[in-house]
Amino acid sequence: MRKACPSSFSTPKLDFANRKPLVEQLAHYYRKQIREGDLAQGTRLPTCLEIGRSLGLSAQTVNRAFDLLACEGLLHKRRSLGTIVGRHRGARVAAAPAAHRKRMSAPPVSMVIRRATLEAETEREHALLANEYLNGLMEGFNAWQCRFEIAYLRPNQPDLDLVRTLVETGQTRGVINMRLASDATEYLIEQRVPMVMLGADQTALGVASVTADHVRGYCEAWEAVNHLGHRHAAFCGLDREGVNLRLRECLGARELADGNCRLDRIAHIPQDAEPEVIWHALIKQIGLGKRDPERPTVLFAQTDLIAIQIIPVLESHGIQVPHDISVIGFNDSPLACHFRPCLTTLHKPRYKMALAAARLLLDILAKRPDAAERLQVFPVRLVQRETCAPPPS
Repeated sequence: MRKACPSSFSTPKLDFANRKPLVEQLAHYYRKQIREGDLAQGTRLPTCLEIGRSLGLSAQTVNRAFDLLACEGLLHKRRSLGTIVGRHRGARVAAAPAAHRKRMSAPPVSMVIRRATLEAETEREHALLANEYLNGLMEGFNAWQCRFEIAYLRPNQPDLDLVRTLVETGQTRGVINMRLASDATEYLIEQRVPMVMLGADQTALGVASVTADHVRGYCEAWEAVNHLGHRHAAFCGLDREGVNLRLRECLGARELADGNCRLDRIAHIPQDAEPEVIWHALIKQIGLGKRDPERPTVLFAQTDLIAIQIIPVLESHGIQVPHDISVIGFNDSPLACHFRPCLTTLHKPRYKMALAAARLLLDILAKRPDAAERLQVFPVRLVQRETCAPPPS
């Protein structure tokens, strides 16, 4: 009978200041536990995710340590049972293939992110979009070509703290930088760590960058609303810093599109606001619900999630979308095409951007000419669905 993991299972104490890689520290700890009999043959260990969370590490780091012990015959992995102490019956202990040993010994490339609270309604869209980036990165790096790991920040942990630990302990040889704090980015530049900025242009600082042309996407949206005959538009975003950048992009595109539709009203909605709070903000800040000849007939939302929150509020107060007002989102998240009515939105090619960022970082690590200062810009496109129509007559 298989022995379950004991409830009093001890966790290793790691020395993050030690130059010895954390993978080797973990492997040494469990190797000693097994050889001294503290972990009996047949004992099932906790999952890599459980151990990683208890230590503030990624599951991939723990898994690599277990891979080392599996090559030594001290552990074996069973799909239905997990990681078991001891060699699997009939299995042979063989040296790891040369390519595998090389892959295990080289530090990974990393991406530092703060774990989203997936249960929170406001984080749902962010989680879906992040998965598209991660899928592109994993495809670009290819597990056998270059190891890629996600380093999760602990709650309230500064970006610089984790980045410095990764660099000073030799746990990374390259970084995908997506919205790291400025001091962490400056530290990576000072330390000359190979890096690619994903989602922002930092080529002025000598950092290779992959970004998207939001203004081009908004130009397509303005051309569409001008063609439909709209004359007054409003912008709606969250009450936080991110809305200002998106608003500037929308306004800049409006000037380039050079049409008759104006954007002259802005609504800020508090995060996680109740429907009545959203409705009062729309009334007070952009004049919806009032008989106003200049009332907006098209509404640009900062994100798809905001648009999806606003539409039911409008319809509950007798304003039909798109008959009375058109709504345009941003991101083309999976939520947009499953919502009813299907949301007209701007598509950002996150998967392709992440794939390009991974390949660009591989070029930098291989010291290919001009890779370190390269800029790749992907177009943002308008996806027309059901929430955009001519203004009411």
